[in-house]
Amino acid sequence: MNADLEHLIILQAQDLELRRLRAELADAPLRVAAAQTARAKADVALADATRALTREETLRRSQELEVKDRQGKISRLRKQMESATSAAQITALEHEINFSEQTISRLEDEELASLERTDQHEAAKSAAAAALEATTATLASERARTADLTAHHDASIASIEAERAATRALIDEARLSIYDRIAKAKGTGISEAIDHKCAACQMMVRPQRWNDLTGRDNDATIFTCETCGRMLFYDPRRDAPVRWAPGEKLAAASSDPARLASVTTT
Repeated sequence: MNADLEHLIILQAQDLELRRLRAELADAPLRVAAAQTARAKADVALADATRALTREETLRRSQELEVKDRQGKISRLRKQMESATSAAQITALEHEINFSEQTISRLEDEELASLERTDQHEAAKSAAAAALEATTATLASERARTADLTAHHDASIASIEAERAATRALIDEARLSIYDRIAKAKGTGISEAIDHKCAACQMMVRPQRWNDLTGRDNDATIFTCETCGRMLFYDPRRDAPVRWAPGEKLAAASSDPARLASVTTT
């Protein structure tokens, strides 16, 4: 294989690994931010549920006090009825007693509704507390993961960049320029030719180009894909027959009954 092409293959592997590492570094703060947002939402939900419970408790205390006031008023009105001297007074007192009793009935119904809402708010508070605990743990985990990942990836990037600089120094400047231009436009500048196709764009390689690419007389030439323009390389090991040590083929197939049958019949 052409020496420049071998170095370009190594260079592309280094470029792709650097891209992966940098993408993971860029993604890490986003994961932390997402965890912070989730925790903040759980915190707000817990605060809302707590305030709702407080409102319901305050409402019920107010209702209980009003019920007691109405009951005391009814007691006073009944005593007044004992000393009433006219039918008009009795009718007026009965009307006030009836109104107070209706008010008490309404307040008791509202108190029951408040108790039902309290049950719902307590369930929401429990769920929010559990969510806050979980999101707090997730946030701590993401922060620790980000710190570890940053330290590891920064070191890896520095190492690969040094290797990459050394690799680029070994490549002809003209070919390196072509690689850089294609890689910038398409993401990669090199593609393996597999089964008469460019692995990157999946387009067929013409038979003559395939023969030139796979031939042994063109090691000095770098061929390109006529469709996507990437530089092509062919790995002759794909054509090498698989050699099995005694018993190795049978052992490899033993985990697959169908494959085992085909092996033992050959």
